[in-house]
Amino acid sequence: MNKQKDNHSITGSPLMILEFIIIQTIIWGFALCILFYVLGLLLTGFFIPLFYYLRLLVTWPGVMCTALIITVIRCLFRRTQVTLSGDTVIIRRLRHTERLLLADFIRPKTVESFISIHFIGWVFRRRYLIFRDDAGKDVKYRLFEYSEKDLNQVMQLLTRVSRSEHLAENDKTEIMMNAFQNTTEITIDPRHIWSVMARRLLSLCVISLAVFSVSIFLFYQMVTIPPQYDTASALLTVIGYGSILFSLCSLFVLCRALWTLVTNAVLRLSCPQKIAFVGNMLQVDHITYSVNRIRRIVMNPPARKLPLFGHYQITIITTEGTHKYWLGNAKGLSRGTWQTLCRNMQSLLISCPAKLTYQ
Repeated sequence: MNKQKDNHSITGSPLMILEFIIIQTIIWGFALCILFYVLGLLLTGFFIPLFYYLRLLVTWPGVMCTALIITVIRCLFRRTQVTLSGDTVIIRRLRHTERLLLADFIRPKTVESFISIHFIGWVFRRRYLIFRDDAGKDVKYRLFEYSEKDLNQVMQLLTRVSRSEHLAENDKTEIMMNAFQNTTEITIDPRHIWSVMARRLLSLCVISLAVFSVSIFLFYQMVTIPPQYDTASALLTVIGYGSILFSLCSLFVLCRALWTLVTNAVLRLSCPQKIAFVGNMLQVDHITYSVNRIRRIVMNPPARKLPLFGHYQITIITTEGTHKYWLGNAKGLSRGTWQTLCRNMQSLLISCPAKLTYQ
């Protein structure tokens, strides 16, 4: 039985999930509105409590809240996670889990559907992983709410580990000999990284505070100034609801930026000044880690763009304990430098690729 820990897990894109929730809520909202209206006509005078309940659902915003609840439940059941554990690909959903051999993987597949009305068109894409079953037939496994970038990350994971595990011993020996003969050293400037990141977060705080102040001012004007015409009343109502929405969003961004600023001010103390790869040894500042004593190394994926409030981090889990290193965001540490770190880490762990995890 394979007891090896999970190498990496990839889930669907949050933007794809949000897009699914919005579109499906609108569709279900219209469908439920028609359905409840028809049922209300049929059940009038028979089931009075049920009729009043249908009237509550069919009116705004009851029908959209019902549609949103249905959509969120569907999203939870559809949520897919792809995990690579040793030579096993695990596709998890809430209701069931599929365990497939990496050797049976054939190819990915994207199916596109087009819907067009006059000059307006929509493209819906369904993405799959195709495996070969015991009978030799191709079986498709749907990856719900996966973007093209998510599918590429799954492919990079499967092909990277597959190539490493099936790499010829001569090639592995050559890569390790090059590592012993050549020392790769990457220097990092913690002060520059922190100054760039702090300026960006402070600018975001100032902008959010300005938007919040303007939104509160507009809402105050709407409440205190009595409108003289119906048109002005409708316009002020729209402005008032819009100002509430913008104030809440800006307040959330402000709190999130302040929290990120405070937490990174503490984490920056663990930023190294030098990372060197010497043979089968990893040296971070004055601490040396041997490949044999490393249990796992967790890093950000080299191809994925950092989120707005994200930062690069290397977690090294050894037999002695866990060590975390902060390396700032993409503005302070260039993406090319991070990709160079990832490539050297892959070469360092070429004989045991399962120890390297991207997440």
